[in-house]
Amino acid sequence: MKVPPYFDYLIEGFRRGKTGRFVHLGYWDTGVKAAEVPQDDFGQAQRRLDQMLLHAAGLSDGQHILDVGCGFGGTLESINSHFSGMRLAGVNVDPRQLQICRQLASLNGNGLNWEQADACALPFAADVFHRVLCIEAMFHFPSRREFFSEAARVLKAGGALIGSDITIIPSAKHLESPTLRIKATLQDSYGPWPDPWGEEGDHSALAAAAGLRCTWVLDATAHTLASHRFTAPAGADVRHDNGHDPARRAALMLKRLHEEGLLRYLCFRFDKP
Repeated sequence: MKVPPYFDYLIEGFRRGKTGRFVHLGYWDTGVKAAEVPQDDFGQAQRRLDQMLLHAAGLSDGQHILDVGCGFGGTLESINSHFSGMRLAGVNVDPRQLQICRQLASLNGNGLNWEQADACALPFAADVFHRVLCIEAMFHFPSRREFFSEAARVLKAGGALIGSDITIIPSAKHLESPTLRIKATLQDSYGPWPDPWGEEGDHSALAAAAGLRCTWVLDATAHTLASHRFTAPAGADVRHDNGHDPARRAALMLKRLHEEGLLRYLCFRFDKP
């Protein structure tokens, strides 16, 4: 199971105290320009995105929660701090990230469990969790279709899958050229990204095939755009960047796709009847 190379930089940044436990983009009001965002606001914007998704999850004390692609544990840390009697589980393919997660201590009578596993082969019995969370990780999974099926399997009746995902609009595929290698550039540092063009199907169709019903969706593309002030070099353009740093080129490519309306950032909730 391959780990996206950009996590090498994120893990090093965390160990040096330069980054926090969230590894996803941030959320701002629409119309905010990247140049106007304060340099120290990224962590707050990441927390805003996290809190919005947790609000959509409708959590309550005593629930069993699974975070798939749990990163450094920021989302479960927040739940651990604000709720009691929870059974919290995090899944990740990277043992280094899980090592960071295991630094967290249980609070409020909660239980914390961290598992190294594939998101498409979850190591849990059926009908276990009240909520499954998946924040900005699904595009890395071997198959969105298989993940939706696994999420539906481990959810209790009345439970819900809540998360966010990055997709590239299918028409961007036609922009591929020797000088604009979108898929290859993203794969170099942000891969695995098995289905960049969303050819498996959209989220609602995949969820419906797994027996899940869409109850909330938000297009947060404009709200997350300012994040690239913190993730990509200012003033650089992937079209003219011929350096040998794959992480830099991948960040610039994602920024360009976002700025040109070729990328969608979607937040959602799918319920299991």
